[in-house]
Parts: sequence; structure tokens; C-alpha cells
Amino acid sequence: MLDKPGRTELNTKPSSVSESSILRMVVTSGPSSGRAFAMVNSQATVGRHPTNDLHIDDPLVSGVHLEVSRVGGRLRVRDAGSTNGTWLGPHRVNEVELAAGASLQLGGSTLSIDIDDQAAPASRKENEGFGNMVGRTPAMQEVFATLERVAQKSLTVLVLGETGTGKEEVARAVHAASPRAHKPFVVIDATALPETLAEALLFGHERGVFTGANERRPGLFEAAAGGTVFIDEVGELPAALQAKFLRVLERLEVVRVGSAVPTKVDVRIVAATHRDLRHEIDAGRFREDLYYRLAQIQLRLPALRDRAEDVPLLVAKLLASFASEQQRELFIDKSAIDYLSEQSWPGNVRELRNVLLRAAALATGDVISRADVSGEGVGFRGTREEREVLDLSGKFADAKQRAIERFESVYLSALVKRTGGNLSLAAREADVARHHLRDLLKKRGLYAPKDDE
Repeated sequence: MLDKPGRTELNTKPSSVSESSILRMVVTSGPSSGRAFAMVNSQATVGRHPTNDLHIDDPLVSGVHLEVSRVGGRLRVRDAGSTNGTWLGPHRVNEVELAAGASLQLGGSTLSIDIDDQAAPASRKENEGFGNMVGRTPAMQEVFATLERVAQKSLTVLVLGETGTGKEEVARAVHAASPRAHKPFVVIDATALPETLAEALLFGHERGVFTGANERRPGLFEAAAGGTVFIDEVGELPAALQAKFLRVLERLEVVRVGSAVPTKVDVRIVAATHRDLRHEIDAGRFREDLYYRLAQIQLRLPALRDRAEDVPLLVAKLLASFASEQQRELFIDKSAIDYLSEQSWPGNVRELRNVLLRAAALATGDVISRADVSGEGVGFRGTREEREVLDLSGKFADAKQRAIERFESVYLSALVKRTGGNLSLAAREADVARHHLRDLLKKRGLYAPKDDE
């Protein structure tokens, strides 16, 4: 009887895989026998669809069958929801950690994974940052090396990664390091395009073509002339707009709403999404030809939980930025750094930034302590709304006041819950005068008179 599918950790050799090594995946049996792929990056995919890093022409292999990644010297293989499964000997596995030398069965094909002794990684000077991004981990060093190579070129770049990993920062860094740096950088958020006006906003419109169109107006692509267009969450584009985006990429021209005459545009495209576009292609929700044009260079940003060693460096970078904006010195003690490094960060770098912003605004003096960042379980470990980025617009005093008001609401809500609504107990625990705490609770709509003595 076969094992129940699940997370399985099996090693065929006791050794781990070096981060600097190059893995070689070879199809040793099946329709694509002999096909090989040298894995120089930290992640790769295997499957029947030609957009995979290793393409296997086997009808029993799924479009995207499995994902291979290296994290901290470990080789991890994850089945990507395949129909016929990924097999290690008699075991069907969903996720497995392997050493080099392992063989997996995918449909009617066998895949061998081993060290490529004939290839050596190119040496490169370590760089702790690129643009506003920082990181010492191998995954981020790989990102920086790729960006250094492609920034000067006109290739389109597709940035993949979870929400909050810094995809827009990549786009801005590519633009700033390119010959287009002195030209506009235009952001298009595909999730915020109004359905009825999307085409006019993107491609422009002629006068009188719809109510309110009192004059001819260029669209966002024309507004970015000579610069870079960043399309955020490109996977959310509706089908009709996908076809028009493809025209822009292929012909470098737009047709304004109400016109039949194309207008040439000179822009570079950087796109980003948290979705796996190859799955979207298989599901019929994203155009394959558009994917190919967007992914001339494909870059995947690691989640913050997979590069926890970078947290102290990120904290230093963020605090230096806050200190410059607020014109004051900011420090953080080691216990706070250690605490932050241990968190899972579902919101990634964006969430870390939000936590530090709140801590910097509320810290006593210029030193952020562990209490300032932990918040006794509230704050970044609370609701999604509580983890939203602070509103930093306007003057420093106004932004600080908004942060304090938000803190008071969160802190006081937790305090009331923790003390069961007992005002005297809450005042003692918060070390605040009872009448002052009552006024604060009233202001936040949290005060209900009761026998609290």
C-alpha cells in the first residue's frame, strides 16, 4: 500500500547542497530522455508547459508539475498540484528535502538531480544592496546580481513574489540604474483600474469620445515617454486589456480610444505579480503570448521568513530612513532585533517597515525596545487593518498624531479586553491616572460605566 501523500523528508545522501553549487536536473527516462537543465538560481520549475525551466514532453506530466528550490543549503522539491503525483521510490510526496543524487518519478519520466561538476558559478563581488534593497543572504545576492546584469538593457522584467516582498522597489531600482533614469517612472496598479475607464487611462482618448472627454488626452504609456512603466499585479488584468498590453509590447505603440491611428511609445516595461502566471495560463486566465513577452527576464523575490538573517540589515536601513525623515537619531536594542528576526512576517518587508514605523513613533526617547516592537501580541500580530502601512503624508507632527491615535485605539482595546473592563485595574496596569484613562477610553468609544472598583 502506498504512503499517504504528505510532507516527507528523505535523504539519499547525508550531505547538503552548497548554495554556490550548480544543480543539474536530467531526464533519464521517458519521452524527453536526455534533456537537462543547469539550475544556477535558487528556484526552478519542471513540467510539460514550455514556460518551465525544465520542459518535459510527457502527457502524464502536469503543466507545472513540481518546483525545486534551495534554501540554506537544503534542496527542496514541492509537487505543484500535479495530476499524477511526484514519486520518490514507492512514496508519493507533496514536499520533500533531498540531497544531490536523488531520482524522482514524474508521470512516465524519471528525473535525476545531481551536482554539475562541469560548471562553476561565476564569481562576483558581494553587494549588500541594489537601489533601496538590502540583503546578504544568497537569495538576495542572486537577485542583485541579476539586476546588475539587466538594468542597462531594454528587456522586459517580470518580478514574482509574495505581497510585501518589495516588487515595486525592484522596478524603481531597475529604472534608476538604467539609461532611462532621468525620464518618468509610471506605476499602473492593475487591481485599481476602473473597468469603464481603464482603456482611456492607459492608452489615452480623443476629444468627445465619451461624456466628459472635453479634450484629447494621452494615456499613462505616453506619459512615460522615454522612461519605465511598472505594471503592478499584472496577473489581475482582464482579458481584453491583456490583448492591448501585448500590442504595446510587440509594436511599442498605443491606439487612443476614439482613434484608429497608432501612436508610437518608447517605454520599458517592468511587471509584477504574486500569482503563478503559468498556472493562470493553464487555467485560461492569462495569455501565454503576453507571458512570454513580459518574462524576458524573470525574477523571484524571496519571502522575508526565508531570509531571516537579513532582518538586522533591513532594520538598520529602515531606521536610517526614518531618522532622516524625522530629523532625529533612532536606535534599537539587541533584544528587539532578536525578536524581529524570529517572526514569520506574513506581510514581508512591508509589514516589518510598518512595525518599525509604529515603534519609532511611540518609543520613549530614541531607543526602540522589545516592548515597542512586540506590543504584547497586538500590532503586527493583530488584524490585517492593524498591519496596514501608516499614513505618512503631510507634516511630521500630523503623521505622528495619526500614528498615536491608531496606537491608542489598538492598545486600549487590548487593555480593556485583558482587564475585563475593570477601569481601576486597567489604570494600574497601564500606569495611567484613572480619570485620564477614562477620558481616553471615552474618546475612543471604549468606555462603558460599570462597577469597576
